[in-house]
Amino acid sequence: MKIAYLHRLTFDESEARFVEEARKIEIDLVPIKYRKLKMIEGKIQFGEWDLKDFDGWYLRSVGSELEWSKLLQFYAKKHEVPLVDEYLKTEGPLRRFKSIMGWQLEEAGVSYPKTAYVENLKDLEKELKTWKLPAVVKLSAGGRHGMGTFWIRELADLEKLKHILEARREKALEMNQKRPIFRGFLLQEYIKNDGDYRVMTVGYKCIGGFKRQVKEEKLILNKSQGNSVAVKDLPAEVIEIAERAARVLEVEVAGTDIIRNLETGKFYVVEVNEAPQFKVFERRTKINAARKILEFCRTKFQKNSRTQKLKNSR
Repeated sequence: MKIAYLHRLTFDESEARFVEEARKIEIDLVPIKYRKLKMIEGKIQFGEWDLKDFDGWYLRSVGSELEWSKLLQFYAKKHEVPLVDEYLKTEGPLRRFKSIMGWQLEEAGVSYPKTAYVENLKDLEKELKTWKLPAVVKLSAGGRHGMGTFWIRELADLEKLKHILEARREKALEMNQKRPIFRGFLLQEYIKNDGDYRVMTVGYKCIGGFKRQVKEEKLILNKSQGNSVAVKDLPAEVIEIAERAARVLEVEVAGTDIIRNLETGKFYVVEVNEAPQFKVFERRTKINAARKILEFCRTKFQKNSRTQKLKNSR
């Protein structure tokens, strides 16, 4: 079986792990970066390969590749090429915005923190004045390793947040990078918790999880107070919520973060990450995530191949 592994960035534990595991289970995995693709006369190609000739595509990381992801969506539909994840057939990269994720979860009745979405810092300040503090502010477009999540204890912290964002703009200029425009803010209630569960689902089924310690209560809410710990038996409710959230969002390979309210005991989905990194997951759980993902892709793509053969024989 020949699978196109489409990705945007190279992480230490992802591309190498997938290539290694694919070789072991006799999958011909071809890593392809989006910007190495070309479209000529309606054909999307990687080198001399036509992407429709692959048995399936695993779009590991889409991020800001709006143009290519949409073209690939059209191409997959035209040639009936199966792909992972399913959300790429609908929202596509828009799914990465936390506002859109939150809307979908709330509409489906999945437990999600009280949330407001505003466009700019001025509106954020107005809204914060009506909220009980502390509260959590997130960049809707996200931020790697929690760098887009902030803990606001008092209104004065908003000024500190403004300085942080301005410093990030200046750093981008110094490094000759495109200056970011920070817009789109999620404001969420702060739920006192004892840490969060990271649950990994593949094909909407839980394959395992671990627990991270409670975050340090500081402005950038990205660092836990201690190391994550293995969880032998995840609470049944945590598994159920993670699987449901992934299915609602059509994220077939997901890392879902779930917290428990210490006052009420209720569980809440904090975030559903598509293409989650799994270095820590594998270390904590001893589960081979890369192989689980590849086996899921193979099963899905083989099923599609059999369906196509039946159609062609009629």
